[in-house]
Amino acid sequence: MTAEELVRIVERREAERLELKESFGAEVVETACAFANAGGGYIVVGVDDKGRPSKRLLRSEGLRDYENRIATGTEPSVAVDAEKVPYGGREVVVLRVPENPLKPVAAKGRCYVRKGSVNHQMSPAEIAECHLKSTGGSMDAVFVPGATREDLDMGAVRRYMERATAKGRRSFDVGEDPWEALVKLEWVRSEREITRAAYLLFAKDPQRKFPQAVVHAGAFGRDGASILDSHDARGNIQDQIGEALAFVQRNIHCALVVAPGAVEHETVWDYPPEAVRETLANAVCHRDYGSPHDIQVKVFADGLVVSSPGQLPFDMPMETLLDPRHASRPRNKIVAQAFYDMGIIEHYGRGITRIQEECRKNGNPCPEWKDRNGEFATEYRPRAKEGEENTTQTTTQTTQTTTQTATRTTAGRRGPTSVQRRILEYLKENPTASRRMVAEQLGDITPDGVKYHLARMQERGWVRRVGGDNTGEWVVPDSELEG
Repeated sequence: MTAEELVRIVERREAERLELKESFGAEVVETACAFANAGGGYIVVGVDDKGRPSKRLLRSEGLRDYENRIATGTEPSVAVDAEKVPYGGREVVVLRVPENPLKPVAAKGRCYVRKGSVNHQMSPAEIAECHLKSTGGSMDAVFVPGATREDLDMGAVRRYMERATAKGRRSFDVGEDPWEALVKLEWVRSEREITRAAYLLFAKDPQRKFPQAVVHAGAFGRDGASILDSHDARGNIQDQIGEALAFVQRNIHCALVVAPGAVEHETVWDYPPEAVRETLANAVCHRDYGSPHDIQVKVFADGLVVSSPGQLPFDMPMETLLDPRHASRPRNKIVAQAFYDMGIIEHYGRGITRIQEECRKNGNPCPEWKDRNGEFATEYRPRAKEGEENTTQTTTQTTQTTTQTATRTTAGRRGPTSVQRRILEYLKENPTASRRMVAEQLGDITPDGVKYHLARMQERGWVRRVGGDNTGEWVVPDSELEG
């Protein structure tokens, strides 16, 4: 390496691939371990964290000694290249650390990986994932203990085959046996060797082995605590996405929007359905199925949050994920392939871009993505509505104009939600019931939640109150309980 190359490297300060150290010590070995588990990097010994030559004198060890101390301090051994390079009027040592082909690498029994400018100690799940990636494996390719052919629903396999063939991404014969198709795909090896992917995609009861493989959805009142509606999407994971999307749509508003000069109105939701569907597909496809937690969908008065267990892959920082050119690195390769075959996901690595595009077209701010505390979350904010300031700076002028001239339907929804229908049915038979009585009868909603729904339904004419609060009764038109 030349002195000019070293100056350029230090000036760029690419924290993920550069570490500046005033002297050689145990932290240098840890950093070499972290670089080897990621994409490699440079450690410059004799430079402080401001990029200035250190005032400390380098110890008398030779370059071979630096190389040996890293090789003997890591397992499997990391082979670094060490050289002395002029820098700022002095000589410093540059250690080039390559990515190790066999991972994970450990230093003193602990595995580290580079995340930003920090050496992050890997969790057991990250260590397992790292090992599988280095051997070309996938988290969903492992076999499920105790699972057999009898656990699988061949009808679900057949539906996959039909959808994949219709999309043109696989070619299955009409009379092809579903089990033989799974064998050819290597998603099963024998009647007692069923991969995790095949079990999650096609099992009759996937929750028997994976009780956490559920999308738990809830809608909350304006206080952010009272539960207005809830649903658990169970069954195989290819069906969970549609169920969860239906829940979101029944708990958000839609508007009839008429653009200037247009004759026909357009239905516009608080959140773009295609973006939400993409988010749900990503959550189901890429979640960590080794985690005991489920996917959660939370609909608030001022936002929508979808979170799934498992942070970003250890070698993919947030900046890489948000780069439209990033390569796809699915945690569950077989599930991702099956979802692609069926058209549930359209293009590898384009999910974030599609979500951003749909939000801009709908008038929503682009979502925020957060990689935190063992989960990955997508947080949406509602679109700008009539009479409100549009704070989305990246929204196109067409969308701004359409949004600003929008007219909302008086109903806001096409009909009562499932919880609202249950309230109406109970009040039809018990017109003098109090909010507390309704809550106790339904069992999964608070009195405040009942109050919220009653206010919304009164606005829409689905129920009305006759008489006072203590002596009156509820009147539910028969038409609201039909259909």
